[in-house]
This record gives sequence, structure tokens and C-alpha cells, in this order.
Amino acid sequence: MDFIVKNTRFVLAFTALFSLAVASCGKGDGEADCGLAFVYMPQATITGSSNQYPVPSGDGTHTYNFKLEGGKLNIILGVLRSGKFDNPQGFSVNIQVSSAETDNAVALIDNAVALPSNIYQMPNKVTVEDGNSSATFYLSVDVNQLLNGTYDGKQLVLAVEMGEPTHYNRAEQNTSVVVVIDVDAMRTILTPQP
Repeated sequence: MDFIVKNTRFVLAFTALFSLAVASCGKGDGEADCGLAFVYMPQATITGSSNQYPVPSGDGTHTYNFKLEGGKLNIILGVLRSGKFDNPQGFSVNIQVSSAETDNAVALIDNAVALPSNIYQMPNKVTVEDGNSSATFYLSVDVNQLLNGTYDGKQLVLAVEMGEPTHYNRAEQNTSVVVVIDVDAMRTILTPQP
């Protein structure tokens, strides 16, 4: 009988503790909102030491930071909101070229020239939908004009910057990226030798 009483006390104690644990379960730390909400351009952080974004970025098809579609070299860019939130609100940002930053980069990079405005296109606005933290957009460069021989041996440079987001705050850093296209490397990738 003593054995049954002790076991019953154990079962009751265990049941009480289990019930208390279950009742205290709510929104766990892993599900809670965390971090600060700042919008920035993740490509500005690629090199770690500057906001330069080399194109191509790697030597394999899975590390390239571009897509080739319809005669266009679509360089992958984007905007990203930091932090983690249950129901994040969407936002939009304006995208533009920074001529001053482009000129500064041309002066610092060997064999660099500014990417001519007549051979590229990019959107002037990017929208991140409700529930998402990021959106991708492309700097689209005409491949025929890129590889026509005019820019051989050159680094084509363009500084792209984002404006103030319609929601959340703009980050203090990493809000512009200097795209640096290595024309000779792109020629090797886009026109492989037999």
C-alpha cells in the first residue's frame, strides 16, 4: 500500500508539473519579434571592406551573381529589412544612380570607366510585399554592347543607391552598392572557347 501511495504522489506531482509547463507555453523566444528594422542593400556587404560588388562574383555557375536572359546580363541586386517580425509590413524604396559615388569609384579602381547609361536599365522603385523582408531587382546590361570590344580590359562601374523606405528606417550604412563589372571575366563566361 505504501508503494501505491508513493507512486500516486509521484504521478500527481509529475502531472502537476507537466500541466504547469504546458500552461506556461506561449509564444517562445524563437517566435518573438526580435532585432531592429532597418532597410539596406545586402550586396553592399559582400566584400566586407567596401561596398563594391564584383560581377562576376565567383568561378562556378552556382556562385555567379547574375542571370543571362534575352541578351541581357541581369545583375542581381536587392533591398532587405533587418530583424524578425511576426507580421511584417511591406514597403517600397526608390532606386537611383549615384553619379558622385560612381565617379569616386572610377578614380579608385584600376582600368575603370563609368557604365554608360545607354547600355543598362534598372527599375526606379522596388517594392517588398507584406509578410516579406526582401525583394530582388536587376541591373540589366545589354550583352552585345558589353562585349562589342569597346570595353575590353575595363572595369565598368555604377553606384546604385536606395532612397528612404516608405515604412521602417533606412540603415545608416550599406544603402548603396558599387557594381564593378569585369568585362574580360564576363567575356570568358559568356563566350566559352570550344
